[in-house]
Amino acid sequence: MAQYRIYFVSTAKTRTGKGQDAVRWWNEKGKALFEATPGTKAVRAYTVQFGLGGEYGLEVWREVEDYAALDRLDEDILANPAKYAPWAESRELFEWGPARLMGDWPQSQFPIGDD
Repeated sequence: MAQYRIYFVSTAKTRTGKGQDAVRWWNEKGKALFEATPGTKAVRAYTVQFGLGGEYGLEVWREVEDYAALDRLDEDILANPAKYAPWAESRELFEWGPARLMGDWPQSQFPIGDD
């Protein structure tokens, strides 16, 4: 069976005047928190350039093992709320926006020429 990459992409914008605090939070707590979530294979954060991200200029791409990682995350949040306390802190620094799933599985491809 072929392996496909699946990403859960979170968007955010830094609250006014909180830029340095947001960078510190990401380096000290945020990246580690994203990496510690069940089913996570890799985490990358990007600043969207040229205003192409709309009002949300930050994106966190979390590569997950499979769709079940989303269910495991829900279960882990309920079982270990203290582990996820930094999420509450992050709301003072970021306004979290919409999230989306991205990937390179066959169903995500536009079939050109297939009738």
